[in-house]
Amino acid sequence: MTEARAVLTRARPRVGSVGLVMLAMTAFSTQDVVVKLLAEQVSLWQLQFIRSLLVLWLMVMIAALMGTLPRLAPKSWFWPMVRAVFMTGAYLFFYASLPLLPLAQAAAAFFTGPLIITILAALVLGEPIGPRRILAVIVGFAGVLCIIRPGVEGWQPVALLPVLSAFCYAVGIVITRWRCQDEANFALSTAHNLLYAGVGLVAMVLIELVPPSAEAKAEWPFLMTNWWSLGALAASLILFTAGTHLFGVLCSVRAYQTDDASRIAPFEYVYLAIMPVYDFVFWDTLPAPMTLIGMVLICAAGVFVARREGRPPRPQVHPRGEDPWTPEGGRADKGA
Repeated sequence: MTEARAVLTRARPRVGSVGLVMLAMTAFSTQDVVVKLLAEQVSLWQLQFIRSLLVLWLMVMIAALMGTLPRLAPKSWFWPMVRAVFMTGAYLFFYASLPLLPLAQAAAAFFTGPLIITILAALVLGEPIGPRRILAVIVGFAGVLCIIRPGVEGWQPVALLPVLSAFCYAVGIVITRWRCQDEANFALSTAHNLLYAGVGLVAMVLIELVPPSAEAKAEWPFLMTNWWSLGALAASLILFTAGTHLFGVLCSVRAYQTDDASRIAPFEYVYLAIMPVYDFVFWDTLPAPMTLIGMVLICAAGVFVARREGRPPRPQVHPRGEDPWTPEGGRADKGA
């Protein structure tokens, strides 16, 4: 009886953390669906400006209630702002792709981020990477080729946008681990959202001062326009994305604080299972067979890498650095 109780006690945090990760992925996927829906009603720059201000406002409210307002400011602004540049790039590239690609395709390409993190961690942080993880990375990028299919008739460079997003995200994560480990999550999010709002504002001003051609506006209204009149529905949806963003961040951070990252990180791939459902429900779109094959390869490679990251080093191998899937440096940053 005592042994059974001990097993249940050990399992309870894991079950709770898995549930939190799945809630976070549901929030992030729902947020991305809403952004794709909003692409017909607002500009990207308007969306990021308003949403970032709303997120900052929500963070201030939460910090005030918790008595942690001083923790909203980074201890040092330089590296958090460098990190924010890459995280902002990750959001811009990913959101720019949403009006042009199916959700499942964009999401699968973005989920190469953990594989890129593995490579960058070896190159920048000096973490060892064994032959099996190298093979997993190769398999994952083979999945990317299945999804974007360069050279195929009808291929467009826009298919590379989620991959560029994943690269920027991975660089941001490595910077987090390398230079921002002592910063609070909310402090990093403050820097990111301030820069994100600033980029949105500057882009809107530039579009006003140097207007794109009518053809460009007609072909890419989400990117080439600045400010649209907001109806009640659009305004409500923007507020909703701010809420889902913060909810996803809090769930993800809490999950990684209460359980081993390597055990729960594979459950983040629930996101890829949700996206095709949203594609079908809202846009009557199903993934192409090659896209499905690519998604399976990326999922398999990502799960393998996450599991290998959490294994203890063998006696003959020097201990490596901390796992990249940490509360301050892992998928919690998806919503940072």
